[in-house]
Amino acid sequence: MYHGVDQKKRTNPKEKANLFSLITFFFTHDLLKKGYKNDFVEEDVYEVLHKFRSSKLGDTLEEQWAKEQKRKNPSVYRLLWACYGKYYLFLGFIQLGMKICVLAIQPNALGKFVSYFTSSTKLTRADAIYYACVLIAINIINTTYGHNYMFHIMELGVRIKTAFCSLIYRKSLKLTSSSLSATSVGKIVTLVTKDVTNFENAIIFMNDMWISLILLVLTSWMMYKKIGVAALAGVLFLVLIIPLQVLFGKLTTTLRLKASKVTDQRIQLTQEILSAIKTIKMYTWERFFGEKISKAREKEVTKVKQIFFSKATSLVIGGLVISVTFYIIVITYIQMGNYFTAEVAVFLNGCLHILRSSVTISIPIGIAQTAELIASVNRIRKFLTADEQPQTSTESDSKPIIELKQVAVEVNKIPILHNVNLTFKSGLNFITGKLGGGKSSLLKTILRDYPTCAGSLTIHGTVSYASEEPWLFPSSIRQNILFGQKYNPERYNKVLQVCALEQDFDTFEKGDSTIVDDRGMNLSKGQQARISLARAVYCDSDIYLLDDCLSSLDTQVQEYVFRECVKTFLKDKIVVMISHNERQIKDGDCVVIMEGGTVKSCLKPSEIRDEEIEELVREDDKGVEDDIIDNIVLENDESREDTKLIDKPKHNIYSEQKKEGKVDFGVYRKYFTHGGSLFVLFLIILLFVSAQSASIFSENCVKNWINLQQNISDYKFNASNISETEYHTLIRKNTKVINMYTAAIITSTVLLLLRAFALFAFATRASVALHKAMALSVVNATMKFFDLHYIGNILNRFSKDLAMIDEILPHTLYECFRMICFISGVLILILIVRALFIIPICIMAALLFILRKYYLPTGRSLKRLESATRSPFIGHLNASLEGLTIIRAYRTEDILREEFDKHQDLYTSTFYMMQCTARAFAYFADMICSLFMAIIITWLLITRSDSLPGNVTLAITQALGLTGLLQWAIRQWAELENYMTSVERVLEYANVETENRAGQVLDDWPTGGKITYQRVNLTYGKSKEFVLKDITFAINPREKIGIVGRTGAGKSSLISTLFRLYRCEGAIAIDDVDIKTLSLDFLRSNIAIIPQDPVLFSGTIRSNIDPIGLHTDEEIWKAVTTANLKTLVTSLDYEITESGSNYSSGQRQLICLARAIISKCKIIILDEATANVDPETDVMIYSIIQENFASCTVLTIAHRLHTVMYSDRVMVVDKGEIVEFDSPSVLLSNQDGFFYKMIQQANLLK
Repeated sequence: MYHGVDQKKRTNPKEKANLFSLITFFFTHDLLKKGYKNDFVEEDVYEVLHKFRSSKLGDTLEEQWAKEQKRKNPSVYRLLWACYGKYYLFLGFIQLGMKICVLAIQPNALGKFVSYFTSSTKLTRADAIYYACVLIAINIINTTYGHNYMFHIMELGVRIKTAFCSLIYRKSLKLTSSSLSATSVGKIVTLVTKDVTNFENAIIFMNDMWISLILLVLTSWMMYKKIGVAALAGVLFLVLIIPLQVLFGKLTTTLRLKASKVTDQRIQLTQEILSAIKTIKMYTWERFFGEKISKAREKEVTKVKQIFFSKATSLVIGGLVISVTFYIIVITYIQMGNYFTAEVAVFLNGCLHILRSSVTISIPIGIAQTAELIASVNRIRKFLTADEQPQTSTESDSKPIIELKQVAVEVNKIPILHNVNLTFKSGLNFITGKLGGGKSSLLKTILRDYPTCAGSLTIHGTVSYASEEPWLFPSSIRQNILFGQKYNPERYNKVLQVCALEQDFDTFEKGDSTIVDDRGMNLSKGQQARISLARAVYCDSDIYLLDDCLSSLDTQVQEYVFRECVKTFLKDKIVVMISHNERQIKDGDCVVIMEGGTVKSCLKPSEIRDEEIEELVREDDKGVEDDIIDNIVLENDESREDTKLIDKPKHNIYSEQKKEGKVDFGVYRKYFTHGGSLFVLFLIILLFVSAQSASIFSENCVKNWINLQQNISDYKFNASNISETEYHTLIRKNTKVINMYTAAIITSTVLLLLRAFALFAFATRASVALHKAMALSVVNATMKFFDLHYIGNILNRFSKDLAMIDEILPHTLYECFRMICFISGVLILILIVRALFIIPICIMAALLFILRKYYLPTGRSLKRLESATRSPFIGHLNASLEGLTIIRAYRTEDILREEFDKHQDLYTSTFYMMQCTARAFAYFADMICSLFMAIIITWLLITRSDSLPGNVTLAITQALGLTGLLQWAIRQWAELENYMTSVERVLEYANVETENRAGQVLDDWPTGGKITYQRVNLTYGKSKEFVLKDITFAINPREKIGIVGRTGAGKSSLISTLFRLYRCEGAIAIDDVDIKTLSLDFLRSNIAIIPQDPVLFSGTIRSNIDPIGLHTDEEIWKAVTTANLKTLVTSLDYEITESGSNYSSGQRQLICLARAIISKCKIIILDEATANVDPETDVMIYSIIQENFASCTVLTIAHRLHTVMYSDRVMVVDKGEIVEFDSPSVLLSNQDGFFYKMIQQANLLK
């Protein structure tokens, strides 16, 4: 079903790289070179590495999960351990070994090197050079190792994420109906866009967490050996801090679960709105639904903000813990009557420096990420353990048969069917009955879509299924028909012939290669139905289940398809067909009448009294269906008239246009202004500068204190010529420095917390404002926007892009500000030691600037491409879930899974390319920092005479700190631009063309409902082809007009112009007022429509009939009663589940009718309102309309021709023109006219 050609992709250069190239990441050179010159496009993406293939990883994980499910309590943690645990632990032990080596070597080497600069040193120059070489070598080795370790961790993260995405998709194809209704599309989208990424984020730190604890023990032992009991005071503080961070981790887990639930609801709501946007516009509900999304968003962000504050507090505590620990050790050691030497002070500082990344990053971030992971694992486990559709085998070698014995069905504990006894062995079997009798439920039970709770169901033979509401997926028409079957030209052409599709395809510019939009929206309802039927018929099965799939065809086409396809082409098959057409029913071999969820009777047509059949189908509806689908043009009877006018991607259906070049400064400005204002941002930056100033001051205090301690120690051990007076001066200075250091630590703590909270509050405010801008813009966008954008692409921006803005961008922004301040502080401290260090600083800055400039175009372009390649698998997932019943009926799960894997492989390869280049950039940046540290150490050796121990300590420790931090800062700077592409993508949708809602609002308008069209012409998109041509007519007040015409004739386009859904030429007036001069909301609110596809939203009966809250409960109950819903509706607060799936099509249509009744509009539009309902409901709806809308102007796009016979006048539309417009009697007097021929074909000439 994949549309497009599978292009042979280039092999990833990593596969052919030598060992040196792999270790140093030189294999990314060609990639960086290309990215520097040109932006990447999809064709540039390498073939995915074999170890990352979605199908392979999915198979392994699925197989292991199957074993896990045999246990009493299946565990995702055991699943992770079985598939990835040993390799991850192996990497952890290597990491531990390296950390221990660095811990054993670096502090001692640093201490010895600094002691060389004391006046009492016993080290020779050769010793100092030796220790300098050790420091430089261990730094380079550790840097090279560290990046390779992180690279392997990243690869493992990609494997886990890819495997779980594949497993979640496979699971979604197996869910039972009740499980699927409990698990919304929004939740599944969140699982694959958000939750699975937490595996990737958490494994970076989980090894380091337990390694950090071991390092803590070893470091504590080393410090104890050096200074004794005083070291334990600091260690005790460290130990006490860890449970506090665990507490914050648990809090984050709880908050994450709550936030994810709210996120699911928001995405589900967004998906519902996008699917029904045309209906929302015609009801003028944009503001209501825009605010509804915004409220859901505010609830979500409140939870996200709480997570931010929890994580920020944990991070700040982690960031301060080393400084506070050093402070506690110092105070304790001094209080015990001891004095430090420079070597001891530097040794302690070196030990704590090694612990810094563990305590400030690995443990706090690790706890936070683990907390997020636990929440995600719980959600994934709940999904993976949901009930599955039982696996059934069809015994095709046995004689085909369907047998139900005492079958009962319950869905969500609600009885659907009971005591059903039926056997179908051959021939054409009809199922008919009144509204809500259980007809469709019976077919879904045969399909095993509804599980039986009692009785037995036996099916021998393969099954094909055509649903009542056609499901088409974004691909070519041919792929929609083949649906994974091999192409057989002879059978394919025969199927097109018997389904009356040949003439349609002849009129399509690209024939059956025409691309189908989401839900087939660029085809008329009848074209959708015939393509859906063709799919069923093309599949050579033993059993065909047809759920009223001919009801949306006009009489001529319906009779042709029934005769040629059902009666002739399927004559040797078992056909079970739902129908209310009397002529068709009389041609059947068996008629099953359903009533109240059970079989009322099962007889041959000859055994049923005509009166009984007539009662079921109604006398005035005998075989009369309408003309919705003929074989004319590919003009959209809904919102778009022809796909050939819409430019669709050639290869990937979901591919998006991607911006090129750097992110515009305006994007940053808009993000910051959405967060508050530039002044607020300035205040936040001031907080960062203040916090860093306090930190610089505290570090300078440490430097001065070490120098003082060395002088005091020299005096104590008679190693200097200091007088007693000078000694007491040193003691006073020492006390003063300690007090200043204490004040600096307290100030730093307060300012660090303030800056974190202020920035995250700023970021969440920006996030809320951006979402609101995008949501309101999309909801108020012109219909042209929805013609050109798939739901999957729009959902991608509302899910993944917003997740980036919510959770990753604020942290990146925080890190950028923090790193800029921190590195500025480090450089200032180094310059305090020696001003001439400005030379190596400038060299380093120049090299890093060149490196960043070389990398950034690649990183930015790959980030955009990564976002774009994510849309296909989200769109594919969304489309699959919508057509799950059909997918399972045809047993095409494997084919759909392969396509999902293809989409995911493309995304994975793009993501991996992005990660490889980012890691290469980080490695080279760290190597530049290592070079800088080597220059600093060498310079200090050369200029030994004027170097104090405290100054040397400060210079080296700060230079060491730059290694890792500087590349991290530049990476965060680059990542900031990469993540700002998500803001750019959101702003792109926040600035789409919206409908002009301005205009006048009149009192007491319309009074009569007179409608006039004057030379109206309409085109769609950029096409110059008119879908409405020179339309001119006048409709008198309170007149009842029937509108008929072949498929694509322009009937619904005519209605679209009345609602101003599209811009058109000419003048349209209601009660002599040009509608272009009216406010759009005012115009649409004064026209009521009952659409062909009844749309319900998650909520209550009340919110579905009167979402804006304009009417009292009494008025709503009156509308409910008038629409014959009183027996169905027990409370206005009754919950309607996802898309109204707990109601039949006819019941949903009656709720839509109640909306029209309560509106009290003077103009009523019936857009094929009874196309998908049974005849009894059809008659009920029209009788309600006649009683309640007698004083209104009523325009009826007819589905059944008999309904327009009682109209005052009938408008016949053909090829965008009005070819006839007069009373039915006048039109019937012209035997050569269009209307006469239609009536004649429908056998209505009486």
